Amino acid sequence: MHSLEAECRELEAAGLIDRARAEDFLAVERGTVFSVSEELRFALYASVAGITAGIGLLVKANIARLDAVSLALVLALIAALCYASAIRTRLLGRERRLGGDYVLLLGALVLSADVGYVESQWHWLGANWSWQLIALAVFHGTVAYLLDSRLVLSVALGALAGWFGVHANPGSLLMGESALRESGLHALACASVVLLLRIGHPRIAPLRNFIPVYEHFAANVAFWGALALCFDAGTRAAGLAVLIALTTVSIRRGLATKEESFAVYGIGYGTLGLCVVQSAFIGEPLVAAVFDLAVVVLAVAMLWRLHHRLRDGEG
Repeated sequence: MHSLEAECRELEAAGLIDRARAEDFLAVERGTVFSVSEELRFALYASVAGITAGIGLLVKANIARLDAVSLALVLALIAALCYASAIRTRLLGRERRLGGDYVLLLGALVLSADVGYVESQWHWLGANWSWQLIALAVFHGTVAYLLDSRLVLSVALGALAGWFGVHANPGSLLMGESALRESGLHALACASVVLLLRIGHPRIAPLRNFIPVYEHFAANVAFWGALALCFDAGTRAAGLAVLIALTTVSIRRGLATKEESFAVYGIGYGTLGLCVVQSAFIGEPLVAAVFDLAVVVLAVAMLWRLHHRLRDGEG
């Protein structure tokens, strides 16, 4: 592999970079210094998820023995402390570090849990309880823009999807056909609203790098909605048409922008959709299994080809 050490030394000798910067660059080039940012992000995300799940399990196991008011106040205090840390950093004019982002995410998740707990205990909204999700979406969205947090924006979009009744988990695909049809239509409606927010984002806060959050969220929710429609015999044809359109747009977007994620979405969801649809037309289990295997092998080959195409800079 070609080393850039000689070029770096030339830049240093020419006075274009100082010695300290040259040594930093050479350390990276030699592999003695390397980034662990992705590993750190995963560890922090796992920590936040673990803490949030732990709080939920603790409340569930001791809910009969806990005072509702005290618990609600404790959760609110935890969330407030997380928000206070981010607000303090903002007021001091400092850049929030990676750990601070996940502390803020923890605050948003705890606040959401607290709001849900309060509503379950006192039923202030009654039959309109789902409107708490809209309130959370607006609140988290506002915080995301004020504190420049893509993680909190994802929580806001999750609350919005919850209000639409989107159940984006494998178990939701085992619901009855009418429920699947409704869930699929709601998911497509939610994706449309998220895309509208993405279109309006540059006018609201052009300096916020939120467009990828909107696009990835909308893509996944839209694909999930199309899959739900494919599971319902009454909407299978429409679901397949939507799935094909989304697959085409997603793959083309991935190739045009060199974003492999969109290509993976298109091929992955498209493959799953074809396997779902074929079950309605192929009654012989062995033939169906062979068809599914062929589709999966073809999808893997396409992913491998697209990966190398994007890596090599072809378009």
